Amino acid sequence: MAVHKDVSFLACLLVLGLMFLHVSATIDQDRDIINPRLCTRECGNFSYAICPRSEGDPRNPICTTCCAGYKGCHYYSANGTFICEGQSDPRKPNERCSKECDRKIAYSKCPRSEGPTIIKPTGCTTCCTGYKGCYYYGKDNKFVCEGQSDEPKVCTQQCDPKVAYMTCPPESAKRTRICVNCCTAKPGCKLYGHDESLICVGGVKGH
Repeated sequence: MAVHKDVSFLACLLVLGLMFLHVSATIDQDRDIINPRLCTRECGNFSYAICPRSEGDPRNPICTTCCAGYKGCHYYSANGTFICEGQSDPRKPNERCSKECDRKIAYSKCPRSEGPTIIKPTGCTTCCTGYKGCYYYGKDNKFVCEGQSDEPKVCTQQCDPKVAYMTCPPESAKRTRICVNCCTAKPGCKLYGHDESLICVGGVKGH
C-alpha cells in the first residue's frame, strides 16, 4: 500500500508540474503578443537597399531580361502574357546577364509592389527597422541582412492590364475603360478579367 501511495503522490507532482509549464508558456506567449519586440533607435551603417518591386506597365515598359529579373518576380508582355520568372538573386545580381532590354517584357509582378526598387540613401535604418523583402548592403557593397519589419501598405496608381471591367454596388453595370487595380478598387467593387473571371474584390485583404 505504501508503494501505491508513493506512486500516486509522484504522479500528482508530475501532473502539477506539467500544468505549471503550460500556464507559464501561455503567459509568455500572451506577453509577446501584448508587448512585441521593439527596434532600438540607433542608425545602421548601410549604403543602399534593394527591394524587388512590381515595375512598369504596358505603356511604360521596363528594361530587363529573364536573367537579370529578380527571383520571385514574374515578368509579362504588354498584353498580359506570362514570359518568365526572374533568375537573379536580389542579394547578388548575376553580372553575366545581358544589359540589353528584352522587348517582349513590359512589366513585372513581385511579392511587394510599393515603393522604389533601389533605396539610396537608406537613412537611419537598421536590420530591425528595415522592411521585409528588402536587402540591405554596407559601405563595402556586401550584403548585410534582410529587413525584419512590415512595410506600411500604400496603393500604387498603376493600371492593372488584366482588368477588363469592374462592377460596383449598388448597381451592377459594367465599367470599362478604367484605370484600377485590386488595391485601389473601392470596397465591394469586383474586378473581372478579359475571360470574364473574377480577379478580386476591393477592400478584401489577401491571406
